[in-house]
Amino acid sequence: MADRQRQLHEHLDRSVAGADLPPNERPGVPMEHETRPLTSTAPEHIEHMRPRRGLTHRMEIRSMTPVFGTAQPLHGVSGVLRRIAYSTHETRARHWMMLLFADRVNVLEHRIAKLVKIFAIVPAGAAAVVLAVKFFKD
Repeated sequence: MADRQRQLHEHLDRSVAGADLPPNERPGVPMEHETRPLTSTAPEHIEHMRPRRGLTHRMEIRSMTPVFGTAQPLHGVSGVLRRIAYSTHETRARHWMMLLFADRVNVLEHRIAKLVKIFAIVPAGAAAVVLAVKFFKD
């Protein structure tokens, strides 16, 4: 008889073979371990970041959250619009509409800056090509 059939034949009175056996007779006993208590991974004290000038925060909370982003500081017309938006409450539609409008203005600012770079580089590149042609022609 195969092991599985022998086990089912020996334990006909049990619904599942090996499920409620004493711990020393279970098939997976060598692999079972006592669970260890979980250790806390969170720090006991979170050091607050120091806010610097020009940061915006929600009006509904008194102070800044413990951690906040400063990677992209507000700049340009979109930054002014965001500062105006954060001076109103979040429950107002004006707050969210100003933020959406500031996003669109930010995209426009980016596209204009890209065009300025292209218009500055293209004439310089064209002049370099003309100079190279003249230099190698002689």
